Amino acid sequence: MELKNLFKLTALSTALAATLGLAGCGGDININTGNETTTPTTPTTPTTPTESAQQKSYSGFATKSTAFTTVDGKEVWELTGTLSPSSAASTISTGGQDGDKIVLGNDVVWLLNGAVVAGGDNENSVELSILPGTKVLGGSDSYLVISRGSKIMAEGTATAPIVFTSAETALGQEGKAGQWGGLVLLGNAPVNTCPDLANCDASFEVGNHNYGGDNTQDNSGVIQYVRVEFGGFKINDTQEMNGISFAGVGSGTQVDHIQVHLNNDDGVEFWGGNVSISNVVLTENFDDSLDWTNGWQGSAQHVYIRQADNGSNRGIEADSNSDANAMPMSKPALANITIEVADGTNSGGDDAEGILFRKGTGVMAYNLLVKGGVDSGECLEVNDDNTVNNANGAELTVQNSLIDCVEPFKNAKPDAAEGRTLALDVEAWYKGQDGNLVGAADLTDYMPNASSVALTGGKADLSNLDDRLVDAQYIGAFDGSNDWTVGWTTAIHDDAAATPTALPTLTSCPVGTTAETVVAGLYKDDKVTLVCTLQGNVLSNTTLLAGQNVMYKIDGGAVVVGGDNENATTLAIQAGTKLFATDNSYIAVSRGSKIMAQGSATHPIEMTSQQDVIAGAEGARGQWGGLVLLGKGLTNTCPDKNACDASFEVGDFPYGGNDNADSSGQISYVVIKYAGFKVNDTQEMNGISFAAVGSGTQVDHIQVHANGDDGVEFWGGAVNLKYVYLTHNFDDSLDWTNGWTGKAQFVYITHEDGNANRGIEGDSHKGATDTPVSKPKLANFTILPGVDIENASGDKGEGILLRVATAGELYNVLVQGRKGSTSTTESGECLELDGSYAGLVDNVNNNTLTMSHSIIDCNEPFKYSSDNAATADAINVETWFMGQEGNATTAVTLTDGMPATTDAALIGTGKDLSTDDNFFEATNFIGAFDGQNDWRQGWAYFPQ
Repeated sequence: MELKNLFKLTALSTALAATLGLAGCGGDININTGNETTTPTTPTTPTTPTESAQQKSYSGFATKSTAFTTVDGKEVWELTGTLSPSSAASTISTGGQDGDKIVLGNDVVWLLNGAVVAGGDNENSVELSILPGTKVLGGSDSYLVISRGSKIMAEGTATAPIVFTSAETALGQEGKAGQWGGLVLLGNAPVNTCPDLANCDASFEVGNHNYGGDNTQDNSGVIQYVRVEFGGFKINDTQEMNGISFAGVGSGTQVDHIQVHLNNDDGVEFWGGNVSISNVVLTENFDDSLDWTNGWQGSAQHVYIRQADNGSNRGIEADSNSDANAMPMSKPALANITIEVADGTNSGGDDAEGILFRKGTGVMAYNLLVKGGVDSGECLEVNDDNTVNNANGAELTVQNSLIDCVEPFKNAKPDAAEGRTLALDVEAWYKGQDGNLVGAADLTDYMPNASSVALTGGKADLSNLDDRLVDAQYIGAFDGSNDWTVGWTTAIHDDAAATPTALPTLTSCPVGTTAETVVAGLYKDDKVTLVCTLQGNVLSNTTLLAGQNVMYKIDGGAVVVGGDNENATTLAIQAGTKLFATDNSYIAVSRGSKIMAQGSATHPIEMTSQQDVIAGAEGARGQWGGLVLLGKGLTNTCPDKNACDASFEVGDFPYGGNDNADSSGQISYVVIKYAGFKVNDTQEMNGISFAAVGSGTQVDHIQVHANGDDGVEFWGGAVNLKYVYLTHNFDDSLDWTNGWTGKAQFVYITHEDGNANRGIEGDSHKGATDTPVSKPKLANFTILPGVDIENASGDKGEGILLRVATAGELYNVLVQGRKGSTSTTESGECLELDGSYAGLVDNVNNNTLTMSHSIIDCNEPFKYSSDNAATADAINVETWFMGQEGNATTAVTLTDGMPATTDAALIGTGKDLSTDDNFFEATNFIGAFDGQNDWRQGWAYFPQ
């Protein structure tokens, strides 16, 4: 082969000299034009060239490149054709050859020229060793094949990985998919395309190389700490190269710590065989990241798959054979796999999807985590009759796994044209197996947060189930602490911080919304050219697409997502989307449906009033409704939790049930302003209402500003929150009742003087037998109540009121009231217990209502109140507070809620809850901030 035009010397030298500048292009690149000569020392006695160490080592099986002289300061040596055993004396120093052993040293850079084949087909076998830190370049139609009977010993290290990459990258050009081929291993293990395994010569799809046999324990060598990038050239629509192809490879082969990045076809693919892989990273590959067919029976554990938006197809595509009688059947063991499903479609028109099981494959899968975005395709699909039979017959199982997707499942359906007759309800099949979850994954990038259910929901004793697996009792590829990708991968840790992506310009409204005529000058933002209206009952999955020129109008009263426990629907909202609502409008998410409002620190989602966006108008409290989530969790207003239909206070929407792990979706990086309209004195809207919402719902980085009633309120349920900013809300900033047992950490509450009531108001129940009892667990709150003057409803500014028989645990709470000498200059009481219902006194006495490691800094720190003679003065609040560990009434200094890093009262005095409860992040401080990190930056609205 001639490396095509890329390596034709005259074109190469001319182009590079003109455009690349040669130095500083990703390596020390020198171009040899082929015209250099050695000048003799005398006219008659030429100098005898001295043979270099590299020439002594490598000239028996390779040639020094004439296209490059050096890359990365090293000579470039070229491999071509078939690598065969040698009978010559050993030439191995750093590298070289000794008989059937060939060593590619790291003292040079290697260049593949065409198909480089190690050994013959079960003859003239070689062992191709590649030393740690070696770089191998591939030309435009180059790839490396390890024949049956030969071995590759590519044993890199975490600090010195072996890298297979394209020749373009060595020239300082951008690495792109398809710039070279990839790595192909051909083994003697079974494949179900061969009826007679003892005489099997299956043909590999590129190059017609033979593979397959009857040796399940065949050994093709070791691939360890190896990176393959920018490969996957395409020959035609059916012949494409994968990053690493395992064709009939046996279990004697060791494969771990491999990455395939930006390949033009699949990341890794298996045709039969029994090879197992572990610690695998597959990033931005075009087609399927992990693909198997024709009887693969190996295993894969600790696999991280990240797809490219508008550039990938499936995370896993799994086949066996169209003939159900073809043996062996594909049936690998999978464990601890994380798949980040992309949004959109690739250039081939394929949707980005999670997992597809089809063509009669089996599998034993544990601890899978699939997370999809707002525009991802289905995350788990089963297709065709043979696969349905396997699912029904326990040949295909998935256990202790987590699906966190807008479109979680796709069913198998009869299709006469495709020859399919059987149906499978994939959601019911999945949920009917042990330990499977559908809900929020709670990740930061790919790593589960301390509060993630992934850390505790995994399958135990994996090594007893399958001795190829190691015990890893968590869901997904990572345990939340140890990142096994560090040091040897690309495009994960070693890239510069990405520039925030600009939102696109949209030309039309998404399906499910209607376009409204935009009058020039109507909106404060003159970039807005498209307004899309959402109204009525949303009964089909709808995605609100972000765009720099678009806003979404919530209109016509209640916009209801889904039906009550029927017509399950997802309203997905992309990062950066802005919504505004008319005066009587709000969003309600029905039981069984979801909202997936997935903003980001750079592109938060904003929900506000119409007045806030119209030119000449101003945002103010109560101009629209807010967001209502209706869940299937426990609420103590229902004696029978299995037949619970509690009625929400506005709109009479039913909520409640018996599932405190229910998921209503995700709300992340969302700002809600100027909501909370009032229906009457008892019916008012909160910024976000959580009505029996379950812990499967992810809520983090939210702000409610200037709401006409409460900021957030909970009626039972067990939803958890983290990073919450509640500003200038009229009534209570955080309110709970009817059995809320969730958790919250990092909450910052500020009041507007004369326009607020309490920072926290906590209730449970009035009936002595009402269960569950409210018992939230709260940590790291900072509350700055307003001055003790009445708001428009006659309520005064106060800190915390716990009453109506609530229990709870409060830690690391700071309440700092306004200081002064009169009610117009100071806050009201900062901590009050109300024993009007005896249950609260009982909770204090039996230590189910506790508060520790907290500071009250107020002129009026404590109050006990009771309208019940039997409980009057039953609790001395100051004695109760001061008698618990770490509490104090100490003056502190804050700047916009933030203490100084040297504040000895707040920093270093908090309780670390993470050791006992993995929802909570490790802290050693009191209040919402550590004095250094302001978690509001980049996404929150800061009131003037």
